Amino acid sequence: MGGGAREADIFSTSGLNHLRRIDWLDFYVRTAMIASLVQGVYSLQRDKQQKRKFIANPYWESFGFSLAETLINKDDGSIFGAVYEYNDYHNKPHCGMPRCVIAFRGTMLELVTCLSDMKENIRCILDNFNNGSRIKQAIKAIDAVLEKHSTDKTSVWLAGHSLGAATALLAGKTIAKRGDILKTYAFNPPSSSVLLENIFDSVVVKGMLRLAETLIKVTIVKFSDIEIQEDDPSTTAWTPYIYVNPSDPFCAEYIGILSHKCFMAAIKLGKLESIAAKFSFMSRILFGEEGGEPIQLFSSVEMTINMNKSDLETDDHGDKQSWSKFKKAHGIEQWWEPNPALRKWKSHSFRPSY
Repeated sequence: MGGGAREADIFSTSGLNHLRRIDWLDFYVRTAMIASLVQGVYSLQRDKQQKRKFIANPYWESFGFSLAETLINKDDGSIFGAVYEYNDYHNKPHCGMPRCVIAFRGTMLELVTCLSDMKENIRCILDNFNNGSRIKQAIKAIDAVLEKHSTDKTSVWLAGHSLGAATALLAGKTIAKRGDILKTYAFNPPSSSVLLENIFDSVVVKGMLRLAETLIKVTIVKFSDIEIQEDDPSTTAWTPYIYVNPSDPFCAEYIGILSHKCFMAAIKLGKLESIAAKFSFMSRILFGEEGGEPIQLFSSVEMTINMNKSDLETDDHGDKQSWSKFKKAHGIEQWWEPNPALRKWKSHSFRPSY
């Protein structure tokens, strides 16, 4: 679940320097700045790996942030996250801005990081990410920041891309269950669901298969006496901002998941969908009660879909072209696209009514 593009390491050529104003109430500007902080984590790790100095800094300093802490992966010694503090927060504490942003990178297919990152990716696919060392480290770091800012916890935001988006989502959901609602931004998060969105073109076929899956899961839960925890007000109130691209096979299924949620709510079967969404065949078979919930489990959501199709998508020049297409669809750079004409984003939201 791929990482930030190397060419984006240099801030001046990344396409981000077109942002001349900091407006936290502007959705695009806010999205671009948060994505920049996540890209900063990728660049931090490459700075460390290549013994570079200060290449990464503009990704946060350009928007008024300071680097408070780097999060080090115990498995390989790489930087997998960063804690940023907003310098101007005390002067404008009620202008929709964060005090702190805790950001997590995704997979980096490089010698130092690849093995550990892929191990965590497999945990995501098997719905066992909650038992990995990385998410435990992340939650511990978040808890430390929340303790430091105990009187203003909602000013702490989470963000991540790809594998880092999975980290942000699971951490945000875990902390929401305790009663603390943190804004969570997830760019191109992975899904453990069957990739129906990419396999079938027919909306009807995809809808029928998702409905059948829901009914099968609910039947298994009922007749196997499997205990499924109901949504509480805290987890329902937690509403992550999820950014996906239909050409990205790792995250496209979120579009179908949202569509199915809306359909089931419309026919008054939202509770059945909620029960089925919490149940994982893979996790139950492999890990029993020790398994976790799917990364893609959420009660409420604000979803942004990038509908822009690049020229790469209309051409076919073999494997190299396919890899370029994937990198473009999965890359974090798309979320600060400087050209408004290419920023074909559609926004959708969902809140449970049951």
